[in-house]
Amino acid sequence: SEPALNQVLALMKEEPKLAVEIGGHTDNVGKSDYNAKLSDARAASVVRWLVQHGIAASRLSSHGYGDTQPLVPNTSDENRAKNRRVELKRRDCR
Repeated sequence: SEPALNQVLALMKEEPKLAVEIGGHTDNVGKSDYNAKLSDARAASVVRWLVQHGIAASRLSSHGYGDTQPLVPNTSDENRAKNRRVELKRRDCR
C-alpha cells in the first residue's frame, strides 16, 4: 500500500485545502459487525499514516462501511478482493 499512500500524501500536500473522508470497505465474508469493525480499522489506519507523515488530522475523517457498498458482486475470490478497499472522497462532495 505504500505507493498508493505516497500518492495520496503528495496530493494532500499539493492541495492544502483538500479535506477528505477515508472510507474502509470489506467483502461479505464474516459477520456484519466484524466487517464493520474491520473496515473502520482499515480506514483509521490510513488516517494515522497520513497524520504521521505530516497531514493535519483536521483535514481527515474516517468511516467504516463494512460490506454495505460492494464495487462488484462477492461471487468470486477476485471480486471479493476488489471489495476489500479504502476509498477517499472530498468532504465537500456529496
